Amino acid sequence: MFSVLLSLLAVPPLGFTMWQLRKHPKGLYILFFAEMWERFSYYGMRALLIFYLTWHFLFESSFSLTLYGAYVALVYLGPLLGGWLADKYIGFRKAVTFGAILLVAGHGLMGLHGPAATETLNVDGTVYELERPEYSEARDRFIVIDGEEIAIDSFVQPEEGSTTRTVTFTQGGEETVLVGTLEQERNPLFATILFAALALIVAGVGFLKPNISTCVGALYDQGDRRRDSGFTLYYMGINLGSFLAGIFCALAAATLGWWAGFGLAALGMLAGLLVFVWGQGWLEGRADPPEGVDLKTPVFAGLNREWLVYAAGLGFALAAFFLLQIASIMTLAMHGVFAVVTLGIIVYMLTKLEADTRNAMIGLLILTVSSVLFWALFDQGPTSLNLFAAAHVDNQVGGEPFPAPVLQSANPLYIMYFAPLIAVLWTWLGNRGIEPNSFIKFGLAMVQIGAGFFVLNLGIQTAVPDADGALRISVLFIMLMYLLHTTGEIFLSPVGLSAVTKLSAKQIVGFMMGYWFLASSYANVIAAGIAQATQVPEGAPAEESLAAYNAVYLQLGGAAVGLGVVLIVLSPWLRNLTKHAERSHGPGDKERRAEVDPSGVSMDRTQS
Repeated sequence: MFSVLLSLLAVPPLGFTMWQLRKHPKGLYILFFAEMWERFSYYGMRALLIFYLTWHFLFESSFSLTLYGAYVALVYLGPLLGGWLADKYIGFRKAVTFGAILLVAGHGLMGLHGPAATETLNVDGTVYELERPEYSEARDRFIVIDGEEIAIDSFVQPEEGSTTRTVTFTQGGEETVLVGTLEQERNPLFATILFAALALIVAGVGFLKPNISTCVGALYDQGDRRRDSGFTLYYMGINLGSFLAGIFCALAAATLGWWAGFGLAALGMLAGLLVFVWGQGWLEGRADPPEGVDLKTPVFAGLNREWLVYAAGLGFALAAFFLLQIASIMTLAMHGVFAVVTLGIIVYMLTKLEADTRNAMIGLLILTVSSVLFWALFDQGPTSLNLFAAAHVDNQVGGEPFPAPVLQSANPLYIMYFAPLIAVLWTWLGNRGIEPNSFIKFGLAMVQIGAGFFVLNLGIQTAVPDADGALRISVLFIMLMYLLHTTGEIFLSPVGLSAVTKLSAKQIVGFMMGYWFLASSYANVIAAGIAQATQVPEGAPAEESLAAYNAVYLQLGGAAVGLGVVLIVLSPWLRNLTKHAERSHGPGDKERRAEVDPSGVSMDRTQS
């Protein structure tokens, strides 16, 4: 029932979008549906991934969260390579097609999940088989004794990382307690397939995501008044695909199995590829390779430039394959890389730039570093908040249960409704000369995401036990939290790339754009670390689990609101610091500004 109600809420914005598309170039239809299906596949897989790692492969939550953080960090780095190769060599159309092929392969491999990992309990040499359902948010376990499956009453891990388990069950009316060593076995072939699938998706997103957005801009001539509304409709497609994915992929996985959830994501990506290949003629050659680039003449080892680009893409996928298997080391490396690059920028500012330019760069650096905290908190959605929803949110609406990943559809649904309203608000305030500056918007975004966690803290105080003894809160609390997170995103997201182009020193605009994406990548590493802090040893009492979430989310809310208030208080000084750059690239200077979706969500952050 809850899933049906959510789905119906997408009808009004979808109808409006279809009506508006008829006024635009036919190529926008192709890009709209291709990107809608690509986002459907990506978000469908993302909604399931943390559960797949912990429930199917039985990885510990700490490893699963680290792997997830490394994976998404690589997803954000990929567009730097894919965008550059498309710009310089193969053009946007070929890059999108190649990226889509990699994504179909990656999502297809995710559907080949193989048998679930197996568990046994070794008690002084006596081995007991343990069974559990393939997909069960209740996390029921059974112990097999003399061929009989007996429900386990408690399954306790003394501390995170320990292999010791204390198992309690009732047999023949008598309670039995066993203490032994948990032994797990995973099929190495399918574990390898998992890493290969994630690596192909990383590379595929790197080639497709930056270049399909650029194709939209290429459809319109300079000065075409339909350009802004074209981007608005394109972003509606992104959010529509993201919204539908969280519902249908989650339902497929919960009712039919992991293969169905991931398989549906793969079919979505295949549909996107077919739509793009079928309709690319409507792009009218605007996304073809740059003029003067010879793609056919062999230049190295018998390969021409086009095939060398594809080889580079596969090389990036291979690198991602190995990096994902050492996710913890990659995480440490990301800390070092971000720190060194940030320090290098500071040294460059102090030694190479004049006062006005240096001041503008200081403002940009503050915004970029602040964005790391925002996105680290925002990206709790598919990680700790997903796990929280499964463990502590009442998933019964109208007497019908719904899978926890369905709640991942809340963010894109809210964007479809609230982004246009907030865009109208900014226009109304701007016409009266009272629109908040970038620093105030950043500060308000921080306050909103912090307030979202405070709402969840309030909900935790109302938790009541369900029939199984799990402490659960009303779904209304997490829906309200996601609303505040989404409005915060709408406040902050358009500011980012626009600030990079306006406040960067002219000599290093491209480098600072890369630094912005590095910050987004690094935020996912931080997000994984935060999510790990919410986890307790397996089998811990519900009160202990809820207390851990409450403590972490209270700290996150306080940190975000505190930083937001600081940015708002300092905004007059920061605005004065950057006024030279603001005058140089005023609000009408669209040539220097980043492509920003007029509905409020910029091209850099569609949660890819």
